[in-house]
Amino acid sequence: MHDGISFEQLGKRALVLCTQPFEVTAKNIARVMGLASYPFLLVDHPIGSCSLPQLKQRAEVAYRQALPILLTA
Repeated sequence: MHDGISFEQLGKRALVLCTQPFEVTAKNIARVMGLASYPFLLVDHPIGSCSLPQLKQRAEVAYRQALPILLTA
């Protein structure tokens, strides 16, 4: 979250991906950094132990969330 917000503050579009157990932490980091409404992707947990088909499904969900975030100025 910190890196994504730092890039945004430098005028570079960024996208942060977070798994569900870390949603509260991500929101708190954004709030502390002064961007409480910073948009980020929220995907199912875990990622590391996913099979390839499971990972592909999660990537498709993330992609659908990512487009509006990246295309919004």
